[in-house]
Amino acid sequence: GMLESYGEILDPHYTKGGLPGYYPPIKGKRPELVFNLYDPFGFFAENSEETKARGRQVEINNGRLAMFGILGFLSEATTPGSVPVLKGLIAPYSGNCMIPFEGDFTIFS
Repeated sequence: GMLESYGEILDPHYTKGGLPGYYPPIKGKRPELVFNLYDPFGFFAENSEETKARGRQVEINNGRLAMFGILGFLSEATTPGSVPVLKGLIAPYSGNCMIPFEGDFTIFS
């Protein structure tokens, strides 16, 4: 949440030449921020630039893999048998997978 929104306002933005996954120190920018959000205890301060670059690439690939995984679950729930590895493990979903609650928010009232 907060790191993502903070990353969106950085200049330059990661889509315009900035580093994906880089968050500058945020400690002290607001009264409630007594730690840096990414590395609160300074564990990664001594890492080389190569190690940091590899870590950012690993994190990007992790996000891509997570998106691929959720797409597999959505595909199997919407079209049973479409993902052979998950066949029979995921209950079919008869609703619109892009509108999971379909406007029914009765659990919140």
